[in-house]
Amino acid sequence: MLEHVRSVTPSGVACRAIVAALAFAAAAPAALAQTIVPNPYLHNDLAPWSAFTSTAPDPVGSGAAPVWQPSPDVNSSAASGSARITLAPSAPGAASGIAQCVDFGMPTAVSFYNVDMAFHVTDAAVLDGSTSIEVEVRLFADTGCTGFLSGGTQGQALSAPSVPVATWYRIADNHFVPQGAPLTAASAQVRAYLRQTGTAPTQAQYTVALDQFVLVLNSTTPVELLHFNID
Repeated sequence: MLEHVRSVTPSGVACRAIVAALAFAAAAPAALAQTIVPNPYLHNDLAPWSAFTSTAPDPVGSGAAPVWQPSPDVNSSAASGSARITLAPSAPGAASGIAQCVDFGMPTAVSFYNVDMAFHVTDAAVLDGSTSIEVEVRLFADTGCTGFLSGGTQGQALSAPSVPVATWYRIADNHFVPQGAPLTAASAQVRAYLRQTGTAPTQAQYTVALDQFVLVLNSTTPVELLHFNID
């Protein structure tokens, strides 16, 4: 598999590179870092996650509003769940998913960050190559995600056989260096979404489940997140 990495700058110019895939089956042993993202496991509801769609000057995204669902869950936990996101194809580059703003508590010099997200495709028809699943981090100078500085995305094209159906996979980068680093930031926006590629879609809509978000600043130390299952 291949993963694409996209660096986002204040001017809006995106630089793309192809690197070895960091997506892997979630069933395999994986080191998880202590995350600063609220509600990373999607316990009980989506909050504080909210709907995200791309807007002009990018192609405008559309699709059913994201919803919380009790299953599938990345750990098969009866006490948790996942986010279901939907994209209705409109034009290459259009995106639809979820996002939230994370305040750091104090201005922080960010040299690099560790980002990680799990995704699950239930319907094999989604794997036609016309969409990719992406996680994006955008750094801001002020709290409330104002004063954009820099950021980047990691993504995986949804095509068979690269992504098997009904399997939890991850996309991650444990040492992403934003352009201009180190940057003094006070907040970050985390976005996770389906993005339409240039391949012609075969479906009226595409859905994917998302779970287990990690964002760690300036550290790759593996610290397992506490997560309790209830039978």
